[in-house]
Amino acid sequence: MRVAATLFLASFVSAYAQTAPQQASGYNLVFSDEFDALNLSPTGSGSYTWYPGLWWEPTVPLPSLITDSNSILNLTWSASGGMNDTSISTLSRDGSQGRTFRYGYFEARMKWDVATGAWPAFWMVPKQGAQGATDTGELDVFEGQGSQPLAYFGTLHEWNGTTEVWHSSPNQASLPATNDFSQWHTYGMLWVPGKVTWYYDNVALFSSSTTAIFDAQDFFLVLGMAEGANWTNGDMTGVTANNLNLYVDWVRVWQSGTASTSGNHGKKTH
Repeated sequence: MRVAATLFLASFVSAYAQTAPQQASGYNLVFSDEFDALNLSPTGSGSYTWYPGLWWEPTVPLPSLITDSNSILNLTWSASGGMNDTSISTLSRDGSQGRTFRYGYFEARMKWDVATGAWPAFWMVPKQGAQGATDTGELDVFEGQGSQPLAYFGTLHEWNGTTEVWHSSPNQASLPATNDFSQWHTYGMLWVPGKVTWYYDNVALFSSSTTAIFDAQDFFLVLGMAEGANWTNGDMTGVTANNLNLYVDWVRVWQSGTASTSGNHGKKTH
């Protein structure tokens, strides 16, 4: 027990000793997962760091499509997997447990298969949606399209049910010809009251104002690899890959003293 306690304390101190990037200077690290092991609910419920799938999906992804090896999370879309999206989130499927955030700096280190049909995403939606709200926001830290290897997409959406009533503009940046999404990069978003700014490898890309709904809801993290050519779930136009992978080295959330967070503690306890 003493050895286990010592190891836990060491990992806790290590995670929370991370230095904030300049754009989050003065913020505190409130959530960190290095994926040394994957604390994933097998069913989408219970007290865990991550949960498979999202509440509106009828089933959860196959366990073989969500793996963790050498401290790297791998989310795989497979042509034989039976779903268009393989995702994990920090909220249980019934919306009763998990970890949510309002404001902060959100960052992940990732790489992914750059192939037609690949639709990797690091994004956030509110627990209020899982609990029945129809007017909801959406914060996309990053979305990619395998057919557009030099474009970084980051968008805010407001929805009334399944109808989009607003989205931010601009919502993309053109990257240099040398960009390679198949190599490791950091994808970040600074969210403060009334404004969001997107970052790629700690360089600011563009900003947007928010609507009122974003100040009234509590958002949870989602990581996923979907298949969807032309921004359409399940569109296989031009797709030749049998598997598409999103690899995640780590995820971190930093917040100022005025931001809020709620739910289960995000640090792994194993």
